[in-house]
Amino acid sequence: MLEANDAAKMLDDDSCKISLQESEKLLEPGKSWNSQMCIEFSDLCYSVRRKRKETEKKILRNVTGHFESGKLTAIIGPSGAGKTTLLKVVSGERLTDLKGIVTINGVERDRGMFRKQVRYVPQQFDLLPFLTTRETFYIAARLKLDVNQDEQMIRLIVNDIAESLSLSNSLDTLAKKLSGGERKRLSIGVEMITKPSVLLLDEPTSGLDSAASNQLVNMLHGMARKNCTVVCAIHQPSSQMISLFDDIMVLNQGRNMYCGPKSEILNTYSIAGFTCPSFYNIAEFVLEVITEQRGGDLENLHKICRDEYKKLRSRNKRNENKSSDSKQRCETGDIDTSTNSMIPKKSTWQQQKILFLRSLICIKRDLALTKLRFAAHIANGLFLGAVFYNFGDDAEKVLSNTACLFLSVLLLFVTNTMPAVLMFPTEATVFLQEYLNNWYSLRAYYSVKILTDLPLQILCASSFLFILYYMTGQPMEYIRILQMWSVCLLITIIGQTAGMLSGAALGTKLGFLLITAVSIPLVVFAGYYLKFREMSVYLRPLSATSFYRYTFEGMMQAVYLNRSDLSCSEIYCYLRSPNKILSMMDMPTVPFYVNLIVLSSWILCLHIITYALLRWKVYYARK
Repeated sequence: MLEANDAAKMLDDDSCKISLQESEKLLEPGKSWNSQMCIEFSDLCYSVRRKRKETEKKILRNVTGHFESGKLTAIIGPSGAGKTTLLKVVSGERLTDLKGIVTINGVERDRGMFRKQVRYVPQQFDLLPFLTTRETFYIAARLKLDVNQDEQMIRLIVNDIAESLSLSNSLDTLAKKLSGGERKRLSIGVEMITKPSVLLLDEPTSGLDSAASNQLVNMLHGMARKNCTVVCAIHQPSSQMISLFDDIMVLNQGRNMYCGPKSEILNTYSIAGFTCPSFYNIAEFVLEVITEQRGGDLENLHKICRDEYKKLRSRNKRNENKSSDSKQRCETGDIDTSTNSMIPKKSTWQQQKILFLRSLICIKRDLALTKLRFAAHIANGLFLGAVFYNFGDDAEKVLSNTACLFLSVLLLFVTNTMPAVLMFPTEATVFLQEYLNNWYSLRAYYSVKILTDLPLQILCASSFLFILYYMTGQPMEYIRILQMWSVCLLITIIGQTAGMLSGAALGTKLGFLLITAVSIPLVVFAGYYLKFREMSVYLRPLSATSFYRYTFEGMMQAVYLNRSDLSCSEIYCYLRSPNKILSMMDMPTVPFYVNLIVLSSWILCLHIITYALLRWKVYYARK
């Protein structure tokens, strides 16, 4: 398995330098993209209901159009026109409450097959903040390309895409330090690696200056010429930019106000009585018309656009029937020539190796999650050790020593829960978008997540325990130390897993609230503040659900069970006998091994719930 240092060597600048001749030889500009896809949609209707009592809000209303292979299509329209929703519907991300038909090459869309060949790049694309641009490209290439792909070939692809996106000077910059425009280009680049059949982009030029925007659209224009279906939702494109598009689709209030060649849009609008001034930006003119800044009858314009579209499609289909090349290009059988058939699907083990490499790099660079977390455990261990110094064998300080043990339980839980609540929502968002674009499986991702977290959990729990145990003067017996260590490790894992679950379910802010709200009742029933015999009969079952109870009791048994009498400087000490101490705390209620079984069961249940939650998020996103 690859180590983080090996990864750094592989991604080093010198090893990734290439000559222009080698790049041109391996990545021929004329090489076609994967299978060609002609996408048609008819009478698409999509609505949402925000509250039960509210009427449905219609986002798309009988939208009809098409996106052709080998052409670059622009979707323009004012804010709230339905551009993003249309892209998500076409990509297959929105299927609930959807009416209408979507066909691929004349055949009704097979969602499972289509999703393997389409790449949707949202306006807000989340990236792992602790990977450099080079590493982001490299990991994406390793996950997407053939597992037996030559290392140098992958580096050539990475450098070629970086150069085409003007990211060559930012290859060694962390993703979190990139500008908005650079992040946007990086998010597009990682989806270009496998040369998808369909590329859908939501506002790809937002955050870019005019020069970078034109360069990006030029690159997308080149992709379209290699038989890729490229569709962009564009906000106010310049005249130079709009000249690079082949087709235009206009949306306004969820209705289609034009779909067809760019060269025909002014003629169609002139039929409806809207004449564009000479040397005027086509996009600006269209936006002024549909937002009623130029007056006129928009209902008549909508009707004319629909009629002209029908004439256009009838004319094009007659031409396609006469052309044998076009017929072969749009054959249904071409759908099978997909990335999935060209690139063997990676096994879970192969995906895990690549994800493990990525996780090692992120853990190494994440100051908040590694160094500060480790330092916090040491600092807390030293603090409690100094406050409760040598209390462990003093019969006069038994109550304070039990307080120390209970505080240890709380500190271990909180110190590991909060970083997980803070960081995991970002990871879950990145996972969701990568999973939906077929990078890897949920099983591979989650298993690597558990394995890479375990070493840090062991390190943090061990450093805290050994410092505290020695400074507080607990009995120095190997079996007792091992018992304490096992309990501390289990509560550490419970804390981090509970944080992951809360963060994934509710996000950072509500996740903190949930952890606090759930922890307070569990602390009350832990057996420290309220003894078991003092609880109401109806409340005792709740005590059995508190993991704090089993952690605290496990610590108490490790320190006091089957132990000789404690030292006492006074003539008489009531709590000199460990048996009296345990009896006072209503312990033991269960054998020590039962505590470990219950805590392990908590970990298993939390992981199952978290895994099921991620599975549900994936299902809901695809639904």
